[in-house]
Amino acid sequence: MLESKKRVFKPKLETKLRREDFRRVDDLAKLEGKTKSEVVREAVLWYLDHHDQLKNEPRETVIAQSINGMTNRICAMLARQGRQVGTMIELTYANMGKTAEGKAAFEAAATTAKQKMARAVDKDERDLVEAMKKAVKA
Repeated sequence: MLESKKRVFKPKLETKLRREDFRRVDDLAKLEGKTKSEVVREAVLWYLDHHDQLKNEPRETVIAQSINGMTNRICAMLARQGRQVGTMIELTYANMGKTAEGKAAFEAAATTAKQKMARAVDKDERDLVEAMKKAVKA
């Protein structure tokens, strides 16, 4: 009976390098006690294993920078508005708080403002979510 020989698949890749890059591969191979083929094989396999990560890295960096930029702008706007609103409230209460009717009117106005702000925040949050979706898809 004849033994059938299994063919071992050993494909070959060939490429050209600049002289400086070829020397770098040669130097690395000597340093690590490997053949140039082993060094190149390891490099190609490492690249294949990390390709998706490398491809997505710049995009993730841009997205993170966009999110950080938006967050910083929103925080700065909120701080500015907080100072302005606080000043207005203090001035208004200082004048209206002198009488019982003024205090009652101030408290009613504060309650109405809180309700209106709650509705406005919901809309602003939806708008912000849409802006974030666009930034992530870009």
